[in-house]
Formats: sequence, C-alpha cells, structure tokens
Amino acid sequence: MSAKNKVTKKLAGLLGAVLCTGLFVIPGAKAQEPVRIASNIVFDETWIKHARGDQRDFIATLGKQKRPISFQVVPYNRFPEVMGNNQTDCVMASKIDDFEDSFAAQSRIRFELRLFNRIGVELKALPFVEIGILANLPRPKVPLDGEILWHDLRNLEQAVGLLDAGRLDAIIGDDTNIRIYGKVGIEQADLPPVIVVNLKLICRDTEPLREFVSDFDSSMGVSSSLDFLPKDGRYRSENVW
Repeated sequence: MSAKNKVTKKLAGLLGAVLCTGLFVIPGAKAQEPVRIASNIVFDETWIKHARGDQRDFIATLGKQKRPISFQVVPYNRFPEVMGNNQTDCVMASKIDDFEDSFAAQSRIRFELRLFNRIGVELKALPFVEIGILANLPRPKVPLDGEILWHDLRNLEQAVGLLDAGRLDAIIGDDTNIRIYGKVGIEQADLPPVIVVNLKLICRDTEPLREFVSDFDSSMGVSSSLDFLPKDGRYRSENVW
C-alpha cells in the first residue's frame, strides 16, 4: 500500500469514528450544542474514502473545531426555509443573497459536476440524449448537438442505478460520488464540467456562529474578514478563490 493510500485510510478511519449519526464529536471538547449544518451531500465514512484531498481537508477541519458539528441532509431548494425557520445554523451553499441576516465563511469546498455515461456510448453521436439529474439542481448547458431529454431523479444512487441498467444515456454528478458506487461500466464523458460550484458555510448572523466561522477560517489558513454592512445587517466576505 502506498504512503498516500495509508494516509487516506487512516483519515477515513478517524473521521468514520466521529461521524456517528452525522455528528462530529471532538475528544476533550467542552459539552456544547453542535453547529447544525444543512447539506444535500452525505458526508459519511464512505464519502471520506473517495473524496479528493482538498475536499477531505475541508470536512476534516470542520470536525476539529472546539464546537462539534452536526450535518443535516436537506434538499438544496429547502435551504432558505430551514434557515429562515431556525431549523439549522448554517448551510453549505454558494449564494449568500438567498439568505437573510446571514454571513459567509471565506473557505470553500469545490465540486465539479460532469456528465457520466456507460462505457462505449458516444454521447456526441446520439440524436436524443436522456440525462438524469437531481430534481433540485438547475438545468445546465450541455455541450452536445443532440436534443436533451431531462429526467428528474431523487438521488444519485437512483441515477447510477438507472444509468447502469441502460435506462438513461447519461447522468450528472461529481466524481467523488460516482466512485462511491464502484460501477465498472460507467465512465466520465470526455466533456468539460457542466456545473462548477464553490460551496461555503453560510450561517445565521449570531455572535457564537461568527466565532465558530472565524476559528474555522483560521484553521483553514484563511483570514476571516467580515465587513459589517449597517444597511442590511449582513456580513460580507470576499471570494478569495
């Protein structure tokens, strides 16, 4: 086993031990209510094993903060609702303008959504291309000449199953989640990403959460410059990526 694989396996084991029920438990930390973070991605031990190094670092650093965190799996289109009803403290999202009385961390976690197809299928040659996509994602521009027929899907597991069974020509997903399912007959299409997103923590504007986010940014090696805007009560963080 290579040194890199040993490190990845050790990290996956460590995080797997503290990812019980979605809650990071920090040894030695004082008992505190966890920071609730809504995400439409399941950050569990399996995800950790297959994620890129920069993605693992982001989640691992979140789990090392003095205050524990708890991930809540929520459809992306419900983020404003759960934030507005105080059902969560933060969301993993990209646009702060979607949320009132909020501020954003400087640190980012990058995802590239691409087309995946069955091996041997030439998408560019098809007159009609049936593509599966999560129902709460926007319809991206796809660089194909054929007519696109979209299919709304509940989750990526369903998408992979339908593609593997030949009931779809392609699906949209990120390489980390595709690798999780280990389908040898599926490959990434030779096309550029159709959606690129840099997610960040967007949190309700409270003093404890500002402290949590500031500590997290510092742990990531990023200065947390939160500029108070009196006109609307928000904090603004400039994009440093």
